[in-house]
Amino acid sequence: MADDEPDEAGGPGEAGGPDAPDGAAGEPVTPDRLRAFSDGVFAIAATLLILEVKAPAADERVWHALRHEWPALAAYAVTFLVIGIAWIHHHNLFHQVRTVDRGMLLLNLGMLATISFLPLPTATLGGHLRGGDASAAAVFYSVSMAAASAWFTLFWHHLHRRPWLMRPAARGSARTARRNSLLGPVGYVVAALVALVSPYGSLALSAAIVGYFVVGRRAPATRTRIPAAPGE
Repeated sequence: MADDEPDEAGGPGEAGGPDAPDGAAGEPVTPDRLRAFSDGVFAIAATLLILEVKAPAADERVWHALRHEWPALAAYAVTFLVIGIAWIHHHNLFHQVRTVDRGMLLLNLGMLATISFLPLPTATLGGHLRGGDASAAAVFYSVSMAAASAWFTLFWHHLHRRPWLMRPAARGSARTARRNSLLGPVGYVVAALVALVSPYGSLALSAAIVGYFVVGRRAPATRTRIPAAPGE
C-alpha cells in the first residue's frame, strides 16, 4: 500500500477494512479501549516501583535508614517520572489516533511489556549503585529505559506511514513527532555508555532527560488539543 492518504471512509485502517484489528464481523478495538487498558498497566508499573524501597525498621534511626536508601529512592524517583511521562505521551499519541490497526495493537503490547519491566532494572540499580557492580546495574537500567522509550518512535513511524489511522487535523504532525521522539532512546543509550565510566553520571543524565521532558516541552494539555477538522 502506498503512503498516499486514502479516502476518509473505508480506508485501510477503518473498522471492517483489511487492517481492522478484529475483522469485519467483530467489534473493533477503539483508541479509548486501548488507552484504558494501557492506563491500568502504567498504574501498576508505577506502583510496583516503591515496593523495592525499604522502610526503616523499628530499631533503626529513621533519617539514618532513609539516607542508606537514597540510591533506591533516586532510582524510584527517576523511573516514576519516566513512567508518568510515558503515560502522558501515550495519552497524547492516542488522542490523535482515530482508529487502531493490528500493528498499533502489537506496538502497544510491546511498549507495555517494557514499561511493566522497569521495576526490575530500577530495583537492580537501587541495590547496586554503591556496590562493585554499579556500572553493570546502570547499563542495565539505561538500556531498559532506551527500550521503553523507543516504542514511541516506532508508534510515530507507524502512523507516519499510515496517516489514515490518525485524525485528519493531526496527520501532518507524525513526521515531526517521530523525529522528536528519538531524544529518549538516543539519550538513554548515551547514558548506558556513560555508565561504563560513571554510574552516578549515568543516573544524573537519565534524570536530566526526564527533566527536559518535564519542563522543556509544552504542557500536556496543550499538546493534546487537536483542532477539529471539517466533518469531524
